[in-house]
Formats: sequence, C-alpha cells, structure tokens
Amino acid sequence: DERPVRALVRAVLRSPALWLAVGTVALALVVHRDRLGLDLSGGRLFPPDGLAATWSSYLAGWHPTGGGSAAPAPAALAVVGLLGAPFGSPAVGVSLLMLGAMPLAALSGYLATRNLPVGRWPRAAVAAAYAAVPAGTAGVAQGRLDVAVVHVLLPLVLAGTAGMLRASAGSPGGGWLNRAAATALGLAVIGAFAPAVHLIVLGAALVGFVVVPSRGAATLRRAASLFAVVLLPLGLLMPWPAVLVQRPSVVLHGVGAAVAEQTPQWWRLLTLDPGGPGGVPWLGGGLLLAAAIAVLVRPRAAMLLGLLVALIGGGAAVALGAITATPIAGGAARPGFTGPALLLAACGLLVTVLLAFRTAPQGQAATGPRAPGWVLPVVGCIAVAVLAAGAALSGSAGQLGSDRPGSGSVRLVPALTAELANTSTSVLVVGDETEPARLTRGRPAGFGDDDIAPLRAGAARLDRIVTALRAAEPGETPAAIAQLATSGVAFVVLPDRADARRVRAVAGALTRQEADTADDRPVLRVLQPNTGAELIGPRLATEARAGSAPPIDPDVHGVPVPGAPPSIAADVARGADGRLMVLSANAEPGWQATVNGAAVPTVRAWGHLVAVPVPAEAVEVRITFADGVRSALLLGQLAVTLFVLATAVPSAAGRRAAG
Repeated sequence: DERPVRALVRAVLRSPALWLAVGTVALALVVHRDRLGLDLSGGRLFPPDGLAATWSSYLAGWHPTGGGSAAPAPAALAVVGLLGAPFGSPAVGVSLLMLGAMPLAALSGYLATRNLPVGRWPRAAVAAAYAAVPAGTAGVAQGRLDVAVVHVLLPLVLAGTAGMLRASAGSPGGGWLNRAAATALGLAVIGAFAPAVHLIVLGAALVGFVVVPSRGAATLRRAASLFAVVLLPLGLLMPWPAVLVQRPSVVLHGVGAAVAEQTPQWWRLLTLDPGGPGGVPWLGGGLLLAAAIAVLVRPRAAMLLGLLVALIGGGAAVALGAITATPIAGGAARPGFTGPALLLAACGLLVTVLLAFRTAPQGQAATGPRAPGWVLPVVGCIAVAVLAAGAALSGSAGQLGSDRPGSGSVRLVPALTAELANTSTSVLVVGDETEPARLTRGRPAGFGDDDIAPLRAGAARLDRIVTALRAAEPGETPAAIAQLATSGVAFVVLPDRADARRVRAVAGALTRQEADTADDRPVLRVLQPNTGAELIGPRLATEARAGSAPPIDPDVHGVPVPGAPPSIAADVARGADGRLMVLSANAEPGWQATVNGAAVPTVRAWGHLVAVPVPAEAVEVRITFADGVRSALLLGQLAVTLFVLATAVPSAAGRRAAG
C-alpha cells in the first residue's frame, strides 16, 4: 500500500520547517556567493590556528602575544576549538558557522517559538525574518563571529529564560533542571563572545523573576533555575570572567580583532541597522512597522513582554554606541558594535508580531478589535520579502572572504612565514594611529590574540616603540629597533612604503628590506633578534640588569640558546662569572628558574625581560612558567562543563513529566 508513503511525502512537503530551511539556505548561498570557502577571515575575524594549536593556546598559562602575557585566553577559543573538532580544523568550523548563520538562526527562531499557541506557518515566517535582519547580515559581512553566535543562539536562550519565568504552581516540575542547564550552556557560549548580551539577558531574567508572580513549589523551581542560569555560566567560562572584571572594555567590545567602530545615527538604530557594510539602511524599519500594526490590529497583553525586550535591546544599542573605551589590545578609544543588542530588539519585535497570530483556546471566542484577516499575513510576507531582498543585495559586501585580509591580519610571503615558525621569532605589525600594534610570536596575529590582555607596562612600552618608529628620528628609532631585537622581533610590518623608507633611512644597518605582505605592506627585517633566549657576557649583563637601553650596534649581542619561552633548558659551558641568560619574554610573576636543579630567583634584563644569573662553572639552567592556578581552574571548568552537558540532556522520565 503506497498511501502511507504518499501521506508522509505530502506531510513533509507541507512542513513549514522544510521550506524555511530550503529558503534560508538558498538565501545564504546568494548572500555568500562571493565568499564561499572554508578559510574565511577578514574584518574582526582573524584566521584561526590549527586544531592542536588552538587547544594548546587555550590551555596554556602563558601566551606569546605582546611580548608575553599570563592573562587567560578567551573562552571563545575553547568554543572555536570544539566547533572545529568534527572537521579537524577550527577554520572550517568557523567558516561553516559564518556561512550557515542565516539558516541556523532561522531554525533557532522556529524552535524557540514552539511552545507559543501560534501556527507553524507564522512561526516560520517570523523565523525567516529574524534570519535576514540587517544586524545579523552586517555582522557576518564584517567578520564578527560574536554577532553570528548571538544571532544563532539568542532565540533559544530567550525562550529558555522565558520558560523559567513562566513556571507556575500548576505546571509540571519535571525537566526544569534540564531546561535551566541548557539555557545556562547557551548563555555561557554567548557570554564567551558577547559579554554585554550575556549581562543584558541576566539582568532581564532577574527583573522578570521579581516582576512575574508565582506561588508555592513554582517559586522554589524558579529560584533554583535562576540560581543555575546565573552561576553555571561563570563556571563554564572560568577563568575568563576575571578578565572581564579587570578589563571592562571587553564587555563593550566583545571578542574579536580590534577594528574601527562608528556611532550609528538614531534612525539607523530604529531600522535595526548597526552601520557598515552588509546591511541596507531602512529595511529593518519594516519590523518596527509590522510590530506597530500587530499591536493596533490584534492587541494582546502578552505583547508587552515582546515590546519590553525590544525596548531593552534598543536601550542597550544606544548605550553600546555612546560609550567609548580603549580595546584590550590597545589603539584609539572606540564605541561598541550595536549589532548584538539590535538582534535582541529584533527578537522582541518579532515576538510581538507573532503573538498577533495567537490562536484562542478551544471553546473561547477571540477578543479585541477585529480586522481583515489578510492584513497581518500580507504585511508579514512583504516584510520577509523585503528583508530577504536587502540581504541578497548587500550581504555579499564587507571584509569577510577567502582572500580579503583585514586590518591588522597580515599574510607574509611563505619564506618569511616558515622562518617565523622555525625560529620562533616574532613579528610586529604597525597599523594606522587608531589601530593597536600587534606583536605575536611564530606567526602573524590570529583569532583570539587581540583578546589576551597584555601587561599594562608592556603595552605602554610597545606604544612608545611604535611612536618612535612612526617618528623616524635618528636617536629614537634605532633605540626602538634595538629594543625589538632583544624582545625577539624578526620582522616589522609598516603601514606604507613611505614609513618604511623613513625608518630605513635612520635605522642604518639595523634593518633590511624584505618582500611585501599580500596586501602590499612593507616588511623590514630586524637584524640579530633574540630568537628565544641568549647568553650575554658580564659587561653586557651589568648594563642589562641596570635597566640600560639595549646596544644599538647589531654586532653586540649574546650567544643564542636553543628553545623558546615559556620553557628553556640548556647546558651552559664554563665561562666568565656574571653572565646572564635573557629570555625574550616580559617579566611578570610566575617565572621560575633552576641552576643545576636548585631554585634561583629571576631578575630583569633591559628593564622588562626575564633573566637568570649564570655562574662561571658549567651548569644546567632551566626556566619555566608556573601555571598551577590556571590548571586548577581549567579542571574546575571541565567538571562544570561535564555536569551541565549531562544535566542538559533530559531523561525519559523527565521528558514524560515535562510533556
């Protein structure tokens, strides 16, 4: 009998979810027609490292950025590592997320509304509109991985939070812990990329807990759920929250490379357009119009919640665009990007529209003003079509692409790239005066490097060096290059050829011209850099310990020691007393050294580098960085993660109780 098969085929073909998926995938292919690839970068998205290097960087207690820093790596690095694990490459996982953000956001919006008393076709239409809002398309076009993550997860997190607040004394208790754990997990992932959205959702949940009434057992369940949603993300993100407390600018800017930001005009915020390429101005205003029509045509008390969420998102967008701060990586002060907050506002507006299609309970007549039944469907279809057309026309613009290196993300010629990796030397990238100077070891800047907090003294020192390079003064510039050499810098990338000519004119024999980068930026080689560690003689050691400036003469240098920070082990032959082993790493608490197995204190060389005094006899010197505290925190994070993952999956009994 073929009738059951035919019925199944008809049911599938009539499924709104199927057409939603097909339509948004087709739209995504049109939007990303010029950037289809699995190695996307540009804008705020710097190229991710390989899978092993990504996890090694996240787990490490010391990072070779900015001359060295023991600050925790961003939790987003772990998420990127998990995202790339199925493909063996974080770059592939990140690229697929950026390319698939629209259909994934549509699916998220569709699933998030499954508990509302609304038909499937209106839910699918609203989900399609959410997928194509300008804030989302502009975020992807500008390489903003944080916006893509928020775009995909925000509807589910908001639905989980609302479900927690809707608990009543008569609702079933089964499954509340599963929902709370799943909501906490989604909120933690959002917080890893966009801490501002994390805090906004938490604030809304706390206000809702106080405002929405409940009694009896429901109050206890809601309190326990709120407790889990507030505290579990902290455990999932540790030790990253410590950076947010110490460097609040991360909350404003989120995770990603520091790029120029602009304060959008008020009318752009009303149209849900954060500014920049990837979004068409005014199109998002259709959602505001649709929400206004929904309130006028079919007012519902429940719409107040959607309007409140929209108001919170709009207010957060105004605050993000008005407050300025210096990014954690340095550079000029800039506002935050309003895209994530506008996605929150879009969710509120779309829920308001969706509630206009709410069906009356069985046996109960609909109340409120009556209006022609075709008004809302027609307005909704027009809004979705306009948003989709705008995304198709403008979404392909922007910095994201397979061959569009963005500001600060450089591509050296293969020979220099290989030399950096083999010698473990560093490269300094100098951009314009608004950009941070990026100093990285072994490769140019990659994903997560701009989110590792540098030492404040090291950042100030690097700013002085960059200022001296830009000034190209005969006395200051050679001294700055000598400091770079002691810090292990082999290459300096300058903004343009005029800057390179001025630096070479005053640097003399300290530098040599190399092949330009892929985007035609000049590259200078620094002669005789400290490749990781070097042994210097007594006279030079005395100057180094006194905090003097490093010698400008490139022929005056130490003996290279094999290895690279943060771990050096070397057998040193007999020699003169008063020698010094100098690492090309910033001195900070945590460095430990032994000579022939006996612990010895470290000292500073040239005012800021780690060094160990070496006696005259032949000895074995070991220098390491102790990261016991971070290891303990990571074990705690792993324990919380396993608990949340196990709890978020509901048991069969829990599903029956919840259903």
